[in-house]
Amino acid sequence: MMRSLYSAVSGLKGHQTRMDVIGNNIANVNTTGFKSSRTTFADTLSQTLSSASAGTDTLGGTNPKQIGLGVGVASIDTLFTDGSTQSTGKNTDLALSGNGLFVVKSGNETYYTRDGAFQFDADGNYVLPSSGLYVQGWMAENGVLTTTGTAGNITIPSGKSMASETSTIASYANNLNASTTGYNISNLLITYTDGTTETATSYSPTNSEGKITLTLSDGTTAVADSGNKFTTGTAAGDIWTSTAKSITANANGTADITVSWDSDNNVSNFVKVNGSTSGTQKITGLTSGTYSIDGNYTVTKTISTAVSNGDGTVTLNFTDTSDGISNVTIPQPSNGTYSAGDTFTVNLNVSAGTANAGATVTAANGQTVTIPSSGTATLGSDYTYSSTATVQSINRADAGTYINNGKTVASVSVVTTDGDTLTGLNGVSYTANDTFYPSVTTTVTAYDSLGSAHSIPVLLTKSGDNTWSLSLKGGSNAASITESDGTNTSVTLTSSDLVFNSSGEYVSGSGTLTCSYTNGAADQTVALNLVGLTQYAGNSTVNATTDGHAAGTLSSVSIDSSGIITGTYTNGVKQNEAQVAVAQFTNASGLEKTGNSLYQQSNNSGTANVKTASDLGVKITPSALEMSNVDIADQFTDMIVTQRGFQSNSKIITVDDELLETVINMKR
Repeated sequence: MMRSLYSAVSGLKGHQTRMDVIGNNIANVNTTGFKSSRTTFADTLSQTLSSASAGTDTLGGTNPKQIGLGVGVASIDTLFTDGSTQSTGKNTDLALSGNGLFVVKSGNETYYTRDGAFQFDADGNYVLPSSGLYVQGWMAENGVLTTTGTAGNITIPSGKSMASETSTIASYANNLNASTTGYNISNLLITYTDGTTETATSYSPTNSEGKITLTLSDGTTAVADSGNKFTTGTAAGDIWTSTAKSITANANGTADITVSWDSDNNVSNFVKVNGSTSGTQKITGLTSGTYSIDGNYTVTKTISTAVSNGDGTVTLNFTDTSDGISNVTIPQPSNGTYSAGDTFTVNLNVSAGTANAGATVTAANGQTVTIPSSGTATLGSDYTYSSTATVQSINRADAGTYINNGKTVASVSVVTTDGDTLTGLNGVSYTANDTFYPSVTTTVTAYDSLGSAHSIPVLLTKSGDNTWSLSLKGGSNAASITESDGTNTSVTLTSSDLVFNSSGEYVSGSGTLTCSYTNGAADQTVALNLVGLTQYAGNSTVNATTDGHAAGTLSSVSIDSSGIITGTYTNGVKQNEAQVAVAQFTNASGLEKTGNSLYQQSNNSGTANVKTASDLGVKITPSALEMSNVDIADQFTDMIVTQRGFQSNSKIITVDDELLETVINMKR
């Protein structure tokens, strides 16, 4: 009888525990990310009145006689089934679906939660605001995410700035129309800047690129020929070619000249030089003086003797004959005479000359330069100025002009055999009966080192079957662009033809833009990547996108289903900022609850496997929260069953009490 009393008491206790669990579930029916619990019972030890016996030859076996001693709580399990997802519209809220938990941290203590009601605090820390715990994840470095390391705090300050990035490559994509219409040229209408016009059957412009100034690594600057091609970062090579107009000797570089005289044509009215009425003399090793063709060689000499010839002339002999001029014969002076020790200025015509390395040369193009080592310059001949120094920057004063028949070209119009008048390119040659193709204009937006954007027009012009040429405005490989702030951008294009195969696929072709600025930005080069272009019949849809960007400020963030936090900046750039970490346990039900919707690892939960959501096969729903997974209907049903179980156990105690009273009354 006493056994049933204690069994009933254990039943009361067990059902009370189950009711406590049900009450907690119902209390958290609206708790974000809450996981309901369930209670399971198991009977306790039984008292054995007799054990089981095996059968014999004459009797069968008997079962054991056991009386149960009550019930105990076998387990209280946490049910990690997904709750419903509720949209909140708040971009920092996250709902997690699948076997995983968010990782949050306080100091060295790590917790796990399904409550994704996160937000950024005043310092830009991504936190669980109810407790201030830091959400864990991986921070991106300049937009590049690496999730192989240990997760840490996510911090994205409001107003975070993004530095500008210089453009280095422009990638072309889409299609060039293979069926671009070609027009047969009838004639050309050329308009000049002086207002005159000309009708011609051919047009071949010259002088198309304007003035180029190079800054070299040896600290010098040089004005280069417009026809030469230069690239920053490489040796300059030939800079210009022009006629050597004059040469100047100095201590670092000598000059050799040839002087000439003629009795009918000399500056000093010599009768003879070195005893001859006409002749030449080569003078070498000069260390001073500037010389040009038909210029003067002037030197003051000391007279050693003065000899009167008796014919109205006097011969002056000189002490210094190192230049080969030993004497001159001149008319007898009308006033006075020359004596030993006097000086006399010899002035002869220069008929030829050569300057050696270290001397300077002034060319017909107006440039004066020091002759590099192993170089020479000959008066009256073309001199090519070269340098092995590296080109550091390329500057152009303007895009240059186009000259035709000695006049500056303003515009060129192509008149077709169909009578149409089409706009041609000033820098391209045309001939009647050739085929003219209109150009496709694209724009390359290049960002300089200061973050300023520059729009550079690049023209693609069909030049034959499956072949297109690249140029800048006007058909040139140089252009000058006046920016809205008044600064100037000078651009040169180095390119090879764009070639497609008969299937419209890219075969070859490339280009490089070299840009220099007057806004203080560094010179730069932008490579043109043309691999993504095709040539099929249809519209031309070609466009170019460049890397690089202006400086910007973080304006908003968004989070995707992998937990990647993307920042949107005022410069239009979207950049990965961080990625939220997710933990997975072998036995999530084994986690210990610590309150505030937090869990901690236990001895039976297993070790946390912290990865990205996609790595663990779970899904994050941004701008949403996970609702409690408590099912009210189930809980109320369990409540009824639990109540009846409790009542039944209490009835056992009542009956036992009555039985005990009967036993006690038997004594009376």
